[in-house]
Amino acid sequence: MNTKREIAALCAAAALFSGCGNNSDPDANSFDNSEVYMSSSSSSSTVESSTSSSSSSSSTSSSVETSSSSVAESSSSSSSTPASSTASSSSVASSKPVSSTVEIRPTEIPDIPPENVSEINENTVVAENDEIRIEKDSALRLNSEMELNGDLYVEGKLFIEESAKISGTGTIHVVNSFDDIICIGTVTAKIDAPEPVEIDGVTYVGGVLVANKKYSLPKDFGSGLSKDLNAAVKAMRADSGFKMPIISGFRSYELQERVFASWCAKDGEEVARTYSAVPGHSEHQTGLAADITSCMASYANTAEAKWLAENCYKYGCIIRYPADKVAITGYIYEPWHIRYLGKSTAKLVHDSGLCLEEFLEIDG
Repeated sequence: MNTKREIAALCAAAALFSGCGNNSDPDANSFDNSEVYMSSSSSSSTVESSTSSSSSSSSTSSSVETSSSSVAESSSSSSSTPASSTASSSSVASSKPVSSTVEIRPTEIPDIPPENVSEINENTVVAENDEIRIEKDSALRLNSEMELNGDLYVEGKLFIEESAKISGTGTIHVVNSFDDIICIGTVTAKIDAPEPVEIDGVTYVGGVLVANKKYSLPKDFGSGLSKDLNAAVKAMRADSGFKMPIISGFRSYELQERVFASWCAKDGEEVARTYSAVPGHSEHQTGLAADITSCMASYANTAEAKWLAENCYKYGCIIRYPADKVAITGYIYEPWHIRYLGKSTAKLVHDSGLCLEEFLEIDG
Protein backbone atom coordinates (compact mmCIF):
# COMPACT_ATOMS: atom_id res chain seq x y z
CA MET A 1 0.00 0.00 0.00
CA ASN A 2 1.27 3.48 -0.80
CA THR A 3 2.18 5.84 2.03
CA LYS A 4 0.27 9.11 2.38
CA ARG A 5 3.27 10.96 0.96
CA GLU A 6 3.37 8.66 -2.06
CA ILE A 7 -0.37 8.98 -2.57
CA ALA A 8 -0.18 12.77 -2.46
CA ALA A 9 2.74 12.73 -4.88
CA LEU A 10 0.64 10.80 -7.39
CA CYS A 11 -1.68 13.80 -7.71
CA ALA A 12 0.93 15.78 -9.60
CA ALA A 13 1.37 12.97 -12.12
CA ALA A 14 -2.28 12.76 -13.06
CA ALA A 15 -3.08 16.25 -14.34
CA LEU A 16 -5.18 14.91 -17.19
CA PHE A 17 -7.51 13.05 -14.86
CA SER A 18 -7.53 15.21 -11.76
CA GLY A 19 -8.09 18.55 -13.41
CA CYS A 20 -4.71 19.83 -12.18
CA GLY A 21 -3.03 22.14 -14.65
CA ASN A 22 -4.21 23.27 -18.07
CA ASN A 23 -6.22 20.84 -20.15
CA SER A 24 -8.72 20.85 -22.97
CA ASP A 25 -11.57 19.13 -21.15
CA PRO A 26 -14.55 21.52 -21.36
CA ASP A 27 -15.76 20.36 -17.95
CA ALA A 28 -12.42 21.01 -16.28
CA ASN A 29 -10.66 24.27 -15.53
CA SER A 30 -8.15 25.95 -17.80
CA PHE A 31 -6.05 28.32 -15.73
CA ASP A 32 -3.54 31.01 -16.50
CA ASN A 33 -1.23 31.06 -13.50
CA SER A 34 -1.03 34.84 -13.56
CA GLU A 35 -4.79 35.22 -13.30
CA VAL A 36 -7.50 33.25 -11.57
CA TYR A 37 -9.97 31.65 -13.95
CA MET A 38 -13.19 33.61 -13.81
CA SER A 39 -16.49 31.87 -14.23
CA SER A 40 -20.05 32.45 -13.14
CA SER A 41 -21.29 29.86 -10.70
CA SER A 42 -24.72 28.56 -9.89
CA SER A 43 -23.48 27.36 -6.52
CA SER A 44 -23.39 29.48 -3.42
CA SER A 45 -21.96 29.18 0.06
CA THR A 46 -25.21 30.43 1.55
CA VAL A 47 -28.95 30.25 1.12
CA GLU A 48 -31.60 32.59 2.38
CA SER A 49 -32.07 32.15 6.10
CA SER A 50 -35.78 31.71 5.53
CA THR A 51 -35.12 28.54 3.56
CA SER A 52 -32.46 27.19 5.87
CA SER A 53 -34.55 27.54 9.01
CA SER A 54 -34.73 24.32 10.96
CA SER A 55 -36.83 22.88 13.71
CA SER A 56 -34.47 24.42 16.24
CA SER A 57 -36.06 27.79 15.56
CA SER A 58 -39.03 26.69 17.63
CA SER A 59 -36.87 27.07 20.73
CA THR A 60 -36.81 30.83 20.21
CA SER A 61 -40.26 31.37 18.75
CA SER A 62 -41.83 32.53 21.99
CA SER A 63 -41.45 36.22 22.59
CA VAL A 64 -39.75 37.35 25.78
CA GLU A 65 -40.63 40.67 27.33
CA THR A 66 -38.20 43.36 26.24
CA SER A 67 -35.64 44.43 28.81
CA SER A 68 -32.21 46.00 28.80
CA SER A 69 -29.65 45.09 26.13
CA SER A 70 -27.20 44.27 28.92
CA VAL A 71 -27.36 40.67 30.01
CA ALA A 72 -27.26 39.46 33.63
CA GLU A 73 -25.10 42.05 35.40
CA SER A 74 -22.71 44.13 33.29
CA SER A 75 -19.33 44.75 34.83
CA SER A 76 -16.30 46.74 33.87
CA SER A 77 -14.21 43.62 34.43
CA SER A 78 -14.50 40.11 32.99
CA SER A 79 -14.83 38.44 36.37
CA SER A 80 -15.97 34.85 36.17
CA THR A 81 -18.26 35.25 39.17
CA PRO A 82 -21.90 35.42 38.00
CA ALA A 83 -23.64 38.56 39.18
CA SER A 84 -26.83 36.67 39.89
CA SER A 85 -27.76 33.02 40.33
CA THR A 86 -31.38 33.66 39.43
CA ALA A 87 -32.35 32.33 35.99
CA SER A 88 -33.38 35.12 33.64
CA SER A 89 -33.99 35.77 29.97
CA SER A 90 -33.15 38.93 28.08
CA SER A 91 -34.34 39.69 24.57
CA VAL A 92 -32.45 42.15 22.45
CA ALA A 93 -34.66 45.17 22.77
CA SER A 94 -36.33 46.10 19.51
CA SER A 95 -37.46 49.38 21.10
CA LYS A 96 -34.09 50.38 22.56
CA PRO A 97 -32.34 52.92 20.30
CA VAL A 98 -28.66 52.74 19.51
CA SER A 99 -26.46 55.44 20.99
CA SER A 100 -26.12 58.31 18.55
CA THR A 101 -22.35 58.23 19.04
CA VAL A 102 -22.07 54.80 17.39
CA GLU A 103 -22.05 54.67 13.62
CA ILE A 104 -24.41 52.14 12.10
CA ARG A 105 -22.88 50.75 8.94
CA PRO A 106 -25.64 49.23 6.78
CA THR A 107 -23.28 46.79 5.08
CA GLU A 108 -22.48 45.28 8.48
CA ILE A 109 -26.01 44.90 9.83
CA PRO A 110 -28.14 44.71 6.69
CA ASP A 111 -31.89 45.24 6.76
CA ILE A 112 -31.97 46.03 10.49
CA PRO A 113 -33.29 49.51 11.33
CA PRO A 114 -31.16 51.42 13.87
CA GLU A 115 -33.96 51.42 16.43
CA ASN A 116 -33.83 47.60 16.48
CA VAL A 117 -30.11 47.46 17.23
CA SER A 118 -28.96 47.07 20.84
CA GLU A 119 -25.43 47.25 22.19
CA ILE A 120 -23.28 45.81 24.94
CA ASN A 121 -20.37 48.14 25.57
CA GLU A 122 -19.06 46.83 28.90
CA ASN A 123 -17.46 43.53 29.80
CA THR A 124 -20.32 41.21 30.64
CA VAL A 125 -20.81 37.90 32.41
CA VAL A 126 -23.79 35.76 31.44
CA ALA A 127 -24.55 33.32 34.25
CA GLU A 128 -24.94 29.61 33.63
CA ASN A 129 -28.74 29.63 33.79
CA ASP A 130 -29.21 32.91 31.95
CA GLU A 131 -29.80 33.48 28.25
CA ILE A 132 -29.86 36.17 25.58
CA ARG A 133 -32.28 36.02 22.68
CA ILE A 134 -31.67 38.13 19.59
CA GLU A 135 -35.12 38.26 18.08
CA LYS A 136 -35.83 38.18 14.36
CA ASP A 137 -35.46 41.61 12.69
CA SER A 138 -33.29 42.80 15.59
CA ALA A 139 -29.55 42.95 16.13
CA LEU A 140 -27.00 42.99 18.93
CA ARG A 141 -23.70 44.78 18.54
CA LEU A 142 -21.01 43.57 20.94
CA ASN A 143 -18.21 46.06 21.59
CA SER A 144 -16.63 44.37 24.60
CA GLU A 145 -15.79 41.00 26.10
CA MET A 146 -18.56 38.60 27.03
CA GLU A 147 -18.08 35.58 29.26
CA LEU A 148 -20.96 33.42 28.09
CA ASN A 149 -21.76 30.67 30.57
CA GLY A 150 -25.42 30.51 29.58
CA ASP A 151 -27.10 30.54 26.15
CA LEU A 152 -27.16 33.05 23.32
CA TYR A 153 -29.84 32.45 20.65
CA VAL A 154 -29.22 34.19 17.33
CA GLU A 155 -32.30 34.57 15.16
CA GLY A 156 -31.61 38.18 14.23
CA LYS A 157 -28.08 39.54 13.70
CA LEU A 158 -25.09 39.35 16.02
CA PHE A 159 -22.29 41.78 15.21
CA ILE A 160 -19.00 41.10 16.99
CA GLU A 161 -16.69 44.10 16.74
CA GLU A 162 -12.94 43.74 16.24
CA SER A 163 -12.18 44.38 19.91
CA ALA A 164 -14.97 42.10 21.14
CA LYS A 165 -14.65 38.53 22.35
CA ILE A 166 -17.10 35.81 23.36
CA SER A 167 -15.68 33.08 25.56
CA GLY A 168 -16.92 30.87 28.36
CA THR A 169 -18.63 27.52 28.85
CA GLY A 170 -21.96 28.57 27.32
CA THR A 171 -23.33 28.07 23.83
CA ILE A 172 -24.21 30.32 20.89
CA HIS A 173 -27.23 28.80 19.11
CA VAL A 174 -27.48 29.66 15.40
CA VAL A 175 -31.20 29.46 14.66
CA ASN A 176 -31.18 30.01 10.89
CA SER A 177 -27.91 30.89 9.20
CA PHE A 178 -24.27 31.51 10.05
CA ASP A 179 -24.65 34.66 7.97
CA ASP A 180 -26.56 36.05 10.95
CA ILE A 181 -23.27 36.25 12.83
CA ILE A 182 -20.96 38.98 11.57
CA CYS A 183 -17.69 38.25 13.31
CA ILE A 184 -14.66 40.52 13.18
CA GLY A 185 -13.68 39.86 16.79
CA THR A 186 -13.03 36.50 18.45
CA VAL A 187 -15.38 33.68 19.43
CA THR A 188 -14.13 30.71 21.43
CA ALA A 189 -17.46 29.76 23.00
CA LYS A 190 -19.21 26.72 21.57
CA ILE A 191 -21.45 27.35 18.54
CA ASP A 192 -24.49 25.13 18.06
CA ALA A 193 -25.40 24.71 14.37
CA PRO A 194 -28.93 24.24 13.01
CA GLU A 195 -30.01 20.86 11.69
CA PRO A 196 -29.08 20.05 8.06
CA VAL A 197 -31.63 21.18 5.48
CA GLU A 198 -31.92 19.65 2.00
CA ILE A 199 -32.97 21.93 -0.86
CA ASP A 200 -33.24 20.47 -4.37
CA GLY A 201 -30.94 17.62 -3.45
CA VAL A 202 -28.29 19.87 -1.88
CA THR A 203 -27.59 19.89 1.86
CA TYR A 204 -27.04 23.10 3.80
CA VAL A 205 -26.22 23.57 7.47
CA GLY A 206 -26.87 27.09 8.64
CA GLY A 207 -26.61 28.24 5.03
CA VAL A 208 -23.26 26.45 4.48
CA LEU A 209 -23.31 24.12 1.48
CA VAL A 210 -22.07 20.64 2.43
CA ALA A 211 -20.39 17.99 0.27
CA ASN A 212 -18.49 15.23 2.01
CA LYS A 213 -18.43 11.45 2.33
CA LYS A 214 -21.99 11.38 3.71
CA TYR A 215 -23.69 14.30 1.93
CA SER A 216 -23.83 14.28 -1.87
CA LEU A 217 -24.64 16.66 -4.74
CA PRO A 218 -26.92 16.12 -7.76
CA LYS A 219 -25.15 15.08 -10.95
CA ASP A 220 -26.02 18.35 -12.68
CA PHE A 221 -25.02 20.60 -9.79
CA GLY A 222 -22.41 23.31 -10.37
CA SER A 223 -21.20 25.20 -13.42
CA GLY A 224 -17.88 26.77 -12.50
CA LEU A 225 -15.62 28.22 -9.87
CA SER A 226 -17.22 30.66 -7.43
CA LYS A 227 -16.48 34.32 -8.09
CA ASP A 228 -16.08 34.81 -4.34
CA LEU A 229 -13.39 32.13 -4.21
CA ASN A 230 -11.69 33.67 -7.24
CA ALA A 231 -11.62 37.05 -5.55
CA ALA A 232 -10.27 35.55 -2.32
CA VAL A 233 -7.37 33.84 -4.11
CA LYS A 234 -6.51 37.01 -6.04
CA ALA A 235 -6.47 38.98 -2.78
CA MET A 236 -4.24 36.40 -1.10
CA ARG A 237 -1.84 36.53 -4.02
CA ALA A 238 -1.63 40.29 -3.85
CA ASP A 239 -1.14 40.43 -0.07
CA SER A 240 1.24 37.49 0.31
CA GLY A 241 3.44 37.95 -2.73
CA PHE A 242 3.14 34.25 -3.57
CA LYS A 243 1.92 33.13 -7.01
CA MET A 244 -0.64 30.65 -5.67
CA PRO A 245 -1.87 29.20 -8.98
CA ILE A 246 -5.10 27.24 -8.80
CA ILE A 247 -4.19 23.82 -10.17
CA SER A 248 -7.63 22.28 -9.70
CA GLY A 249 -10.87 24.18 -9.23
CA PHE A 250 -14.35 23.23 -10.37
CA ARG A 251 -14.87 19.62 -11.42
CA SER A 252 -18.12 18.34 -12.90
CA TYR A 253 -19.68 15.08 -11.76
CA GLU A 254 -18.53 13.46 -14.99
CA LEU A 255 -14.93 14.58 -14.54
CA GLN A 256 -14.90 13.34 -10.96
CA GLU A 257 -16.10 9.96 -12.21
CA ARG A 258 -12.98 9.71 -14.37
CA VAL A 259 -10.74 11.00 -11.58
CA PHE A 260 -12.02 8.49 -9.05
CA ALA A 261 -12.02 5.57 -11.48
CA SER A 262 -8.40 6.25 -12.43
CA TRP A 263 -7.25 6.16 -8.80
CA CYS A 264 -9.30 3.05 -8.04
CA ALA A 265 -7.65 1.31 -10.99
CA LYS A 266 -4.22 2.29 -9.67
CA ASP A 267 -4.51 1.83 -5.89
CA GLY A 268 -7.80 0.04 -5.30
CA GLU A 269 -10.99 1.67 -4.06
CA GLU A 270 -10.22 1.45 -0.34
CA VAL A 271 -7.01 3.47 -0.69
CA ALA A 272 -8.46 5.79 -3.34
CA ARG A 273 -11.24 6.85 -0.98
CA THR A 274 -8.66 8.32 1.41
CA TYR A 275 -7.57 10.97 -1.09
CA SER A 276 -10.20 11.07 -3.84
CA ALA A 277 -13.94 11.69 -3.55
CA VAL A 278 -16.65 9.39 -4.87
CA PRO A 279 -18.49 11.19 -7.73
CA GLY A 280 -21.17 13.47 -6.31
CA HIS A 281 -19.30 13.85 -3.02
CA SER A 282 -16.46 16.10 -4.16
CA GLU A 283 -16.15 19.65 -2.81
CA HIS A 284 -14.73 20.64 -6.17
CA GLN A 285 -18.19 20.16 -7.71
CA THR A 286 -19.55 22.92 -5.46
CA GLY A 287 -17.29 25.51 -7.11
CA LEU A 288 -16.28 26.62 -3.62
CA ALA A 289 -13.05 24.61 -3.34
CA ALA A 290 -9.66 24.82 -5.01
CA ASP A 291 -6.28 23.14 -4.89
CA ILE A 292 -3.42 25.63 -4.65
CA THR A 293 0.06 25.31 -6.25
CA SER A 294 0.90 21.65 -5.60
CA CYS A 295 -0.65 18.33 -4.60
CA MET A 296 2.70 17.11 -3.27
CA ALA A 297 2.97 16.35 0.44
CA SER A 298 6.14 18.46 0.53
CA TYR A 299 4.02 21.54 -0.20
CA ALA A 300 3.13 21.66 3.51
CA ASN A 301 6.72 22.64 4.31
CA THR A 302 6.86 25.61 1.94
CA ALA A 303 6.61 29.23 3.06
CA GLU A 304 3.55 29.64 0.83
CA ALA A 305 1.66 26.76 2.43
CA LYS A 306 2.49 28.01 5.91
CA TRP A 307 1.23 31.48 5.00
CA LEU A 308 -1.92 29.96 3.53
CA ALA A 309 -2.61 27.91 6.66
CA GLU A 310 -2.11 30.92 8.94
CA ASN A 311 -3.96 33.54 6.89
CA CYS A 312 -6.53 32.07 4.50
CA TYR A 313 -9.36 32.49 7.01
CA LYS A 314 -8.90 36.26 6.76
CA TYR A 315 -10.00 35.98 3.12
CA GLY A 316 -12.98 33.70 3.77
CA CYS A 317 -11.28 30.29 3.31
CA ILE A 318 -10.25 27.36 5.48
CA ILE A 319 -7.82 24.48 5.01
CA ARG A 320 -10.52 21.89 4.50
CA TYR A 321 -8.67 18.70 5.43
CA PRO A 322 -6.31 19.41 8.38
CA ALA A 323 -3.57 17.01 9.45
CA ASP A 324 -5.11 16.31 12.86
CA LYS A 325 -8.65 15.69 11.57
CA VAL A 326 -8.08 12.79 9.15
CA ALA A 327 -10.21 10.42 11.24
CA ILE A 328 -13.12 12.88 11.07
CA THR A 329 -12.96 14.17 7.48
CA GLY A 330 -11.95 10.78 6.08
CA TYR A 331 -9.30 12.36 3.85
CA ILE A 332 -5.52 12.63 4.12
CA TYR A 333 -3.98 15.96 5.07
CA GLU A 334 -4.32 18.33 2.11
CA PRO A 335 -2.54 21.64 2.85
CA TRP A 336 -3.32 22.77 -0.70
CA HIS A 337 -7.12 22.31 -0.56
CA ILE A 338 -9.02 25.45 0.49
CA ARG A 339 -12.76 25.87 0.92
CA TYR A 340 -14.55 29.21 0.70
CA LEU A 341 -17.05 29.98 3.50
CA GLY A 342 -17.05 33.78 3.64
CA LYS A 343 -14.91 35.87 5.98
CA SER A 344 -17.12 35.75 9.07
CA THR A 345 -17.88 32.03 9.00
CA ALA A 346 -14.28 31.15 8.12
CA LYS A 347 -13.11 33.12 11.15
CA LEU A 348 -15.59 31.33 13.39
CA VAL A 349 -14.30 27.97 12.16
CA HIS A 350 -10.68 29.13 12.56
CA ASP A 351 -11.24 30.38 16.11
CA SER A 352 -12.98 27.12 17.06
CA GLY A 353 -10.02 24.96 16.07
CA LEU A 354 -12.47 22.48 14.55
CA CYS A 355 -12.73 21.00 11.08
CA LEU A 356 -15.90 21.77 9.11
CA GLU A 357 -17.66 18.52 10.07
CA GLU A 358 -17.10 19.23 13.77
CA PHE A 359 -18.14 22.87 13.44
CA LEU A 360 -21.37 22.00 11.62
CA GLU A 361 -21.98 18.99 13.85
CA ILE A 362 -22.35 16.57 10.96
CA ASP A 363 -20.84 13.21 10.03
CA GLY A 364 -17.84 13.03 7.76
